[in-house]
Amino acid sequence: MAGSGSVVALRRRVPSATPLGLFVAGVTLLAFPLLSWSLGALFVEPTAFGVDRAVVLLLLAGIVVGEFVQVEVALREGGSCALTLSTTFAVAAIFVAPLGLVILAQIIPLVVDDLKRGKHWLKPVFNLAQYVLSAAAARWVFCLIDGQAFLTPRDFRGADVAAAMAAAVIYLLINMGLVITVITLAGRQWVLGRFWVDLRQQLTTAGSTVAMAPIFLAVADFSLWLLPLLLVPIGAVQVVSRLALEHRDSARHDPLTGLPNRSYFLLQLDQTLAGRQSGENAVGVMFIDLDHFKEINDTLGHEAGDALIRDIGNRLRSAVPGEVTVARLGGDEFAVLTELPAADAPPLVQARALADRLTATLDEPVSVAGVRLEVRASIGIALAPQHAHGSADLLAKADIAMYLAKGDGGGVAVYDPSKDQNTTERLLMLTQLHDALAAGQLTVYYQPKCDTHTGQVVGAEALVRWHHPERGLLGAEEFIPVAETTELITQLTLVVLDEAIRQVRAWLDQGRWLGVAVNLSVRHLSDVRLPEQVEALLTRHRVPPALLTLEVTENTVMTDPHRAVAVLAMLRAGGIRIAIDDYGTGYSSLAYLKRLSVDELKIDRSFIIGMTSDENNQIIVRSTVELGHNLGLRVVAEGVEDSETWRRLQLLGCDVIQGFTVQPPLPAAGFDEWLRRWDPEGCANALSELRRPHAVQTGRSPVALRARQVEKPA
Repeated sequence: MAGSGSVVALRRRVPSATPLGLFVAGVTLLAFPLLSWSLGALFVEPTAFGVDRAVVLLLLAGIVVGEFVQVEVALREGGSCALTLSTTFAVAAIFVAPLGLVILAQIIPLVVDDLKRGKHWLKPVFNLAQYVLSAAAARWVFCLIDGQAFLTPRDFRGADVAAAMAAAVIYLLINMGLVITVITLAGRQWVLGRFWVDLRQQLTTAGSTVAMAPIFLAVADFSLWLLPLLLVPIGAVQVVSRLALEHRDSARHDPLTGLPNRSYFLLQLDQTLAGRQSGENAVGVMFIDLDHFKEINDTLGHEAGDALIRDIGNRLRSAVPGEVTVARLGGDEFAVLTELPAADAPPLVQARALADRLTATLDEPVSVAGVRLEVRASIGIALAPQHAHGSADLLAKADIAMYLAKGDGGGVAVYDPSKDQNTTERLLMLTQLHDALAAGQLTVYYQPKCDTHTGQVVGAEALVRWHHPERGLLGAEEFIPVAETTELITQLTLVVLDEAIRQVRAWLDQGRWLGVAVNLSVRHLSDVRLPEQVEALLTRHRVPPALLTLEVTENTVMTDPHRAVAVLAMLRAGGIRIAIDDYGTGYSSLAYLKRLSVDELKIDRSFIIGMTSDENNQIIVRSTVELGHNLGLRVVAEGVEDSETWRRLQLLGCDVIQGFTVQPPLPAAGFDEWLRRWDPEGCANALSELRRPHAVQTGRSPVALRARQVEKPA
């Protein structure tokens, strides 16, 4: 139970003059008279048993064997703890066997194990004292309530269960209190909140094994043959705990490499930074990005790319000590977390040495798909507290350092504030954006999407805007790139999704069947919780899934294609539409386009804007429209700025247009007002008018004029 990990603080010799040393000495001096008294009583009445001798022998055997049988239990806070099954038998024996016999059975295997592992003599001594005090206190409370003699147990009956339960609680509190006090004194600060957190944790984990003790005795009192039945719930707990740990580990690790994923890495980084005391060890983070991985992936195929990523993950893991964490953040990006003891060498020297070791490991040629490759990597280093204090900021600084390394041709670079021109402004924006989310300063604008042939409004794209208290209305391009470097982007997108789906509900109540499209970042495509979150929002606002389109870019998908394909498949299975945004600017393949089973292709505006003056752009647009239609997809052109572009897209067979020639983005109220004024038939007539020679020669755009007329009231 708690005793097995009770002396984390006693890993080194404890000076007797410190508060910790005085406490350990006091506990030991208090326990040894009780130990001597209880052992001496064995010579007076060695067989003073309160139950049948067979039950006592079974309990003593259970203590010895159970000390080596542990059940690992997952904790809500993210860690785990090991419960020894000996606790149940030890507490039960306290009520029916001589105290000295119980202590001997409990402490002998534990002390032998400590000595065998070469641990300092103070650890087994303190463990012995800990169990003596816990057992003596439990026995005393039991005797006080039940009216028994301290040294002479009498027959245990069902009526004794209440007293035994109270005594078991005392056993747990004393045991845990001694442990927490040692850990607190070792840290030289008393944190009352920690005591209550640990108390709640112990009551919900070790408390279950302690509570089994009186039940064990009550069952033995009824029939000795029923005792084996108690092993069933214990075995069930062990199986359920193992499955829970396996499920948690699966959610925390990258399926391709088996390394911790981004979320688990940040959790471990948070815990490491929180446990670091002022003036103690530094914390180092390294951001690793493979050079030219895209070319390898495109040339040899994604299976070869996956094999390379697995090999790199294995190399990184084998190149560092066991206490160093290596994680895969996504795509070809990895991260390393290490503590840097101040006593060994300057933290930066240690970090550089580790980075050089990783570089040397990655420089070794690797064979993939029968091709011998030389892989290089760029590594960025950031340290806490030298460069940052928070986990997200520390990882971001390491990322910046990695790009500095790439700019120098690869290798290793340390974060340099003088080369991070936007650091102060960026950090300020992150802080302000965090406050903006809490204050509701973000709003959603809507840009209409129209049928290319009829002019009918078929939906809208949701575009986030920030009502900055000092800078006014900010477009997404001014703060989304900053948010995407941290977990803020996840919270921000959920806010946009909630508001956009709420607006769809408002349109439905107005009798309008209009869908909405929302952009996703790379972080969302690696989060398997996203489909459940989106489904909850749709259910809350009573919106059909078909009215929601989630837009992802090619590069976003290809950052971690395995996870992206899985997440998008779950979303699409729920009836949500998927669109590939900015198509033509990324590096996806047709194979992945087919695997994604998307519903819509959005041609990037860079091809649309120049298609009336650049024949090559027009060829690209025509080819994309034909490709989309052959795959059964709806094709959307964004960035339509004039009526002539609209007309040509109509001739090419594009399905939907979006751009300023229809209407710039508007807030919800302005969008509704514009929608009431919009005349699709007039647009169709204007496009027909545009085909006449005089309209083209004068350059007048009836559609653009109409757009300006309806824009003014908004």
